[in-house]
Formats: sequence, structure tokens, C-alpha cells
Amino acid sequence: MISTRSIRHSFFALLFALVSLFAGALLVQQLQRGLVLETDLQALFPRDEDSHLINRASDRLTEEFGNQLLLAVSADAREQALRAAGILQQAVVDSGFIHVQQDEQFESLAAQQALLQAHRFHVLTDTQHDWLQQNNQQALLGRAQQALFGFSAGAVLSPAQDPLALFGDYVQRLQPYVPGEIVDDQLLITTGKNNIVILSASLNGDAFNLSIHEQLNDWLAGLRATLAAEVPGVHLLMSGAVFHAAEASASAQREVTVISLGSTLGILLLFLLSFRRIKPLLLSFASVIYGSAVALAINHWLFGDVHLMTLVFGASLIGVAIDYALHYLCKHQQLSLQPQGLQDESVLQHLLPALSLGLLTSLLGYSCLLQAELPGLRQIASFSLIGLTSAWLFVVGIFPLVFRTALPQPVAFVQRMAAWPWRGLPVLGKKQLLWFAGMLLAVLMLLLSQLRVGSDLRLLYQPSPDLLQSEKTLQLSLQGFAPNQYFLVRGATPEDLLQIEEQFRRDHLDALLAESAVRDYAAVSRVVPSHQQQRQNYNLQEALYREQGIAETFMRRAGFGVEAVAALQQAFYSARHQLLDVPAWLAVARPDQRLLWLGEVDGSYASVIALRGITDVSALAAAARQVDGVIWVDRVTQMSQRLQHLQTSAMILLALAYLAVAGLMWLSFRRRQAMLLVLVPLTASAITLALLTAFGVAINLFHVFGCYLILGLGMDYSIFAYKSGADDASCRRAILLSALTSGLSFGLLALSSTPMVSAFGTTLLFGSLGNLLLAPLLSRLRNPV
Repeated sequence: MISTRSIRHSFFALLFALVSLFAGALLVQQLQRGLVLETDLQALFPRDEDSHLINRASDRLTEEFGNQLLLAVSADAREQALRAAGILQQAVVDSGFIHVQQDEQFESLAAQQALLQAHRFHVLTDTQHDWLQQNNQQALLGRAQQALFGFSAGAVLSPAQDPLALFGDYVQRLQPYVPGEIVDDQLLITTGKNNIVILSASLNGDAFNLSIHEQLNDWLAGLRATLAAEVPGVHLLMSGAVFHAAEASASAQREVTVISLGSTLGILLLFLLSFRRIKPLLLSFASVIYGSAVALAINHWLFGDVHLMTLVFGASLIGVAIDYALHYLCKHQQLSLQPQGLQDESVLQHLLPALSLGLLTSLLGYSCLLQAELPGLRQIASFSLIGLTSAWLFVVGIFPLVFRTALPQPVAFVQRMAAWPWRGLPVLGKKQLLWFAGMLLAVLMLLLSQLRVGSDLRLLYQPSPDLLQSEKTLQLSLQGFAPNQYFLVRGATPEDLLQIEEQFRRDHLDALLAESAVRDYAAVSRVVPSHQQQRQNYNLQEALYREQGIAETFMRRAGFGVEAVAALQQAFYSARHQLLDVPAWLAVARPDQRLLWLGEVDGSYASVIALRGITDVSALAAAARQVDGVIWVDRVTQMSQRLQHLQTSAMILLALAYLAVAGLMWLSFRRRQAMLLVLVPLTASAITLALLTAFGVAINLFHVFGCYLILGLGMDYSIFAYKSGADDASCRRAILLSALTSGLSFGLLALSSTPMVSAFGTTLLFGSLGNLLLAPLLSRLRNPV
């Protein structure tokens, strides 16, 4: 006769096999096609009408500057700086993975001038346009005389071709900005007593390639040693994405080595002391790995990709599943002590109701994240739900097949530790517990009333002070365009787009320039006016080039003959319909100019207005709101706002999760006091947030994610403590081991130099300890069942 226990074991084993086959087939198929790991933080947030344009602009900027880097040497003496620059340049040549960039900006200037020369009668600077509209002949003639007698550096054409020097002034604006002087083909910038020589270079490879990072770190160490030996007192400066990536990867490798080694050794020691075998440790970790693999396969299939944040925090949330393994192993040990051994008793027969209820509470809590309007939270929730269920299935389906013989009993020290949190229960009476609860509540309310919420983008990555200072020095010296703050302009056609740019510049941006809200800007319409503006420019110049016009009068006074005047007039009238187009200009534009034109995006056209020397962000943002088709983009601020939105949603959903779990407890036990089980993780979370507040820490998104894990762990402790009571040694031991393994696995992350990882680890360290100390109180609610 087949027993109910055998049928149950067979069912779970069969279900495990089916899930494994399905997930395995998906994973193999996805590996063949290539797993898509999304790293862009924008993918965590919902798409809106403008996000595609903003992402396109950001991608263009990343493509342009991603592999570029700046290297510089700084010294008090000019000769010392130039000597160190020679060493730097030779080191770059010898590196093999960095090469000095040929300055395409200057090389393409001649081709651009040749194109614009053919359209010179259709382009004017803003100042020239104003002079012509105001008929300011004195200003025009004064500028022409300066150019004629060589008092201007802007002359490009001969006086016969450009007698009023209009084209020369126009082309002068196209020169790339050089903030210093060129000495021996090197840019030297002197600021006070400091002399900085800057070298522009690029990588022969991907800025985010780990092998490049290793080469770069070794190369920088050697270069610093050489400079210190040959030119003492010189400082090496650097700027570029690769330096941040290399620093982050080196830091991550150090932390992974230290933290992983510490947590692994600690957990190994705990398992050996508790079970005296390596097999329980391997199978416990296998359950978590299995859950993560199944979640990865199914999530990738559902969403088409997996975000890096999903892997980090989803896999952490699945870590709750190790509780199921620990409870199984500890109950297995306990039943081994009975005279009849394991023959007539099933571990699952004792544990399955509590294990299943623990799973349901975690699933209910994490499923609240599915209601979020943010794709990132929904993907994390899906990963956690699938992974946690799969890990639970691994325990109930595989453990009964693998652990058939008795496990050795734990050492006495572990037994005493497990009993320690429960020892105070008989001593504390009802009045003492109420006094303790009242005092704790008062302290928590006092501290939580001062809680601060933060969404600083620096949570995601915090560079070293040396690298930050290096970049700040170079940015102040070069005064380049801001890559994360710009205007995004769009129009139905290229002509509409250029006209919107011109209107925005004329009505708002030029005024902000005059008010010093911004030092300078670059826009396509400053080089290639709209056809409407080109025709207006041409019409304005007709008074200059007609017979007896200002140009003819000036040329005759300067001694030019009739032929020269006639040739100029012929050139002007024959150019009437030779309008300049954006595609023709893009073919000869510099790389930094080409990135301003995004082209067609989703049926409309878009461009970027780049800014230099921003001093009043609010004025720039307000100006964009007054013109249809102009969007102000501040990547850092907008990302911080979205992080704050993500955090607010996660906090609201966490509160809903507690309400849902409390309702589940009442449905499961049919006793109102069972709803108090949520007080363990709730109080542990409150204590954690209060302690962080007391230390002056602003609560961020990653603290909230940690609170979700505190909820999952705390409910497992609560359910087993409530059902088993204070007399079940296996329950006490499993709760202790779960808290210690959680503290070692996640708590050591608090030592990380990455703020988001440290925040998550600190939350779990305090929360695990709180859950461990509070769970024993629940055994007072009812007798063991």
C-alpha cells in the first residue's frame, strides 16, 4: 500500500523535474541566442514621450566621449610641467592600448570652410544680423577697415571676396574652443601658479572591458612611479569613463575577495559546528543557486532581458530560501534522536505546513511589488517570486531524497547559543513586557520622527576623492560643454527644427547668455540657419552688394578696380538660390558638431543645444518650458528624482505587503493574535531605520529593499516560533543559524565602499539581529501546536 508520505514525495520530485526541464530548455535557448543583461538605469523606469529622445541624445554623447580620455600633468613650474608631459606622451605611445588622438576638429575646419564659403551670402552672425537690420553702416565699415589693415585675426577670404569681413567673423565662431596656448603641439593651461599640460587620447578597446581595466591600473601605477622618480612634485590628472570603470572594478574585486572569503569561512564554520558535514552546506547553497537559475531563465523569457539590479537584489531576496533548508536540516537532526529514528517519521510531515506558510507570506509580500508602475520593481518582484518558489521546491523535492540517514548532532556551544535569546522569556512577566514595549515604542517614535529620506545619485557609485578632484581640476581648466545638461529640441521636419532652435535662441537663450546664466552654447542653427533665416540673411545683404552699395563704396575707396567689384556682385546674385542644407554640412562637420544633430527619431527630428559654464540651472529649465518643442535635460537631477519616485513606490508597496501578510496570518490560524506575527519584522525594520537615523544616515531605496528581506526572514522566524514554541530545540537552532548566515552573507556587505551595497548590507545586519531577538516573544502568544 502506497503511503500518503510517498505520494507527497513523488509529487514534489516530479514537479521539481518538470520545472527543471522547462527552465533548463529556456536557459539553453537563451544562452545560444545570447543573454541580454541590461545595465542602463533608465530601463528601470517607465518610458514617456521624451525618454526615447533623451536616451538617444545620451547614447550619442556616450558614443562620442565613452572611449575618450584626458591625461594631464600639473606642476608649479612651466618647464617642469612640459618635461613631465613628454614622459606622459611617451608612456601613452608605449602603452599599446591608448593612442594620442589626432585633432579632427582642426583637420575638418578647412573642408567646412570650403562648404560654407559657397553659401557665405546666406549666413550671418547674430551681431551682423542686428547691424544690418539697424542699418548700422558705421559698425560695418569699422569692422571692414580693421580686417583690411590686418587688425583682425578673423579674415579667411581676400578683401576682394569678403570686403566687409562678414564671412571671416562667421567662420571664426567655428574654431574649437582652446582655453590655453599650444606649446610643442601640447595644450598648456596656466591657472595662477599652476601649469597644466593636457593630452587628449582614446582607448583601443571598450572602456568597460575588465582586461582593459587591469592593463590601465598597472600602467597608471608604473607611470606614477616614473613621474615621481624623474620629475618630483608633479601631479598626474585624469578624466574619462574608463578611469571610473577601472577604479570601480578594482574596488569590487578587492571587496568580493575579502567579503566573500569572510562570509564563506564564517558560514562554513557554522554549518560544520551545526551539522558536522559539508553536504548540508552544499545542498543549502544549491537550493538558492537553483532558484536564481530558474528565475533568470523564466524572467529573461518573460521580459526579453534581465537588468543588473534585478540580479543583485532579486538574488538577495531569494536568500530567504536558505531558511527552508536550515529548518529541514535541524528537524532532520531532531528526529534522528528518536528511538525509531527516521523510519516512521517524515521531516516534511512536521515542517510542510510551516514551510508552505512561510513561502506564501514571502510571495505575498514580494507580489506587492508587481503593482508598481515602475518596470524595474516589477522585474525584481517577478525574479524573486519565481526564484523563491523554485528554491522552496528544491528543498521539499530533493532534500527527502538526499538526506535519508541521520545527521550528527551539533556541538553543545551551538545548542547554548540557540537557547540564549529564549532564556529571558520565563523571567519577563506581562507587566515587564508591556513596560519594555512602551519604552521601545517611545524611543522608536522619537528617532523615526527625525528620519530623512535621500535619493542622491551618488548612492549608485562614489568615486575616490583623488579621481573627483582630478576631474574637477580638468573641467575648470578646459571649461568644456556639460555632457549631462543640455537642451533637446524637436520638430516635424529639419526646417521646423532649425526654426524652433532659432526662436528659442533669439527669445530666451541669448538673453540668458547676456545674464551670465550660461557662458556659451553650441547649436546647429548657429552654423546652418533655417532656409527661412538664410533667405532673410540674403535679403538683408542686398543693400550691401547692389550697385553703389556699401561694399562697392568701400572697395573703391580701398583701391579695388571695377572688375573686382563686378566679380563680387556677380558672385552675390548667382548665389541667391544656393541654400545650405544640414546633410551637406554634416559630411564636413567636426565630431563634436555632428553629435548635436540627432536626425529622425520616431517620425520627428531632434537636435541638442550643448551648454558651457552653467551657473543658473533653474533659469535654463524655466526657459525650456516656455517654448514648445524644447526640453531641458538634466540627467543627474532627473535620475535622482526617478530614484526618489522608485523609493516612494517601494515604501508604499512595503506597507501594503505588511497588511496583506497580516491578513494571511489571520486566515491561516483563525486567531486575531496571529496577526501580531508581523510585529517581528515590522519592529526589526523600525529599529533598523531608527538606528540608521540616529547615525545621521538618510534612508534610501536600498535600505527599503533591505526591509523587504527583513520582512521575508522575520515572517519565517515568526511562523516557526509561533507554531513550535520555546521548547523546540530544532526550531531555535534553525532560527539562530538563519540569522547568523544572513548576517554573514549580507551584513558583511556593509563594509563595501559602494554606497548602495553598503546600505543594503547595513540594513540586513541590523534587521537580522532584530528578528533573532524578537522572534522568541511570539512563543508567549499561544501554546506549541
